[in-house]
This record gives sequence, C-alpha cells and structure tokens, in this order.
Amino acid sequence: MRFITDGIRDTLAHYHRDDLPLHRLTWELQRRIEEIPSAVPHAPAVWIDQLRDLQRRVAEVEQNRTPGPRTELTDLEHRRVDDSLRQLQAVLELAHA
Repeated sequence: MRFITDGIRDTLAHYHRDDLPLHRLTWELQRRIEEIPSAVPHAPAVWIDQLRDLQRRVAEVEQNRTPGPRTELTDLEHRRVDDSLRQLQAVLELAHA
C-alpha cells in the first residue's frame, strides 16, 4: 500500500513543480489508483472510490479545456485542480492514519 500511495504523492509533487503536464498527471493518477485493488485486496472500497472520484475531477478539467495554443489553466480550472488534489492528498493521509 505504501508503495502506491508514495507513488501518488511523488506524482503530485512532480505536477506541483511543473515537471508533469495535466494530461500526464491524470493518466498517472488513474494508473496508480487502478493498481490498488490488486495490490491491496483489503483496501476499503469507499477509499478507492474517493480517490477515483477525485482523479476524475482532475481529468474533467483536462478534457473540458478549450482546444488551442493556450497551455496555462484558467483561474477556475486551477482552483478545481488544486482543490481536487488537496482532497486527494487528505484521503491519502487518512489511509496512513
């Protein structure tokens, strides 16, 4: 379990350092979260569902962006992503409590 949650934390750190674009963040989160049930069979389903929901919120921002040369997030997009990532971090912390 720790291996997966540490991987998620590392992914978040790379995103916050601007080392990881949003589309890659969503893919990394999805991949790591989907590993949990097979790697940790006793992980509570509600916890996994919370992580999936938060990952989907981040993915929706990426999917709903206006196509074009703009690379920066709008203020609203930024707030949605940041809020979802804060909540995701809190869910990870609860897993270790």
